[in-house]
Amino acid sequence: MITVLTDPLPIGSLFISELSRHIYRKGRDLVKPPKYNYGFYRGHYAVTRSLIEGLKKNGLPYNYNPKYQNDLADTVVVLAGVRTLRQAIDLKRQGHIRKLFAGPNIVVFSSDYNSLLACKEIDAVITPSQQVVDLYIEDNPSLVGRCFSWPAGVDMTYWAPQPQVKRHTILIYEKQNKGAVGPVEPYADYVRKRGYQVEIVKYGNFKHSDYLHVLQRAKLMLGFVVDESQGIAWAEAWAADVPTLIWRNERAIFRERTYRGSTAPYLCPENGLYFNDIEDFKQQFARWEDNPQQFSPREWTLANMSDEVCARKLYEMVTLC
Repeated sequence: MITVLTDPLPIGSLFISELSRHIYRKGRDLVKPPKYNYGFYRGHYAVTRSLIEGLKKNGLPYNYNPKYQNDLADTVVVLAGVRTLRQAIDLKRQGHIRKLFAGPNIVVFSSDYNSLLACKEIDAVITPSQQVVDLYIEDNPSLVGRCFSWPAGVDMTYWAPQPQVKRHTILIYEKQNKGAVGPVEPYADYVRKRGYQVEIVKYGNFKHSDYLHVLQRAKLMLGFVVDESQGIAWAEAWAADVPTLIWRNERAIFRERTYRGSTAPYLCPENGLYFNDIEDFKQQFARWEDNPQQFSPREWTLANMSDEVCARKLYEMVTLC
């Protein structure tokens, strides 16, 4: 059995603060319900949801955010929360936890919070992709050998194509910071001139159901983003059987730090292609037009990135480690 945490246990010195936070969140959501309220999962919703639902679907033993110390399993995974991780480290020092794993949604850089992730009580650090493993080790070489990548999965039943819906559009997904990618209109204009209808969605301006419906109408998705640690939106498109052409960028800047990044760590020939600029895009778009059957995104996602597959991978990693 494993315990998955995204919040501290309401025990000891944290009893009053955690109780107060719980009451505050309940009251806040009653007065002003969240715009996009997808469930009770805390931390990064998509990551937490995928792991818990995947464990459930696999019939693997777990508990999530238990309220009592005696309910902690020997193996604990802290998915999110610096306060949660600090408490878990203390509980391991006291002998209440045997194996402790941390990530993937706790910090941006492993040097954050005085290199909390490099604490010797943490058996291994979980990241969303290999590029983040490399970045973490760059800051903390002590993580060599105890840092591994794990992608969250997607719900293949929800993110599914609708055979009765005609696919007639090219979808453009735009997620960028202050125009860092550049204008997407030249790409949209080129696609329109090729005779296709274009739909554009911008990150943060739609619900899951909105995104699903535009995916079900799409033949292809173009993705514009500066950096992605995993790219869950891409996996949702692949699950809906939509191949992707993703703008390539390998240089990211955050907090005035430049580092090697990726716009789609899990892009591969089965689910899509990269392009570098408008001229390269025209070539890659032609490759798709000439042979759209070369891609099998839903089949790839079923084998590699469903809730069940990803949850099983993490469970095996932390129980066999």
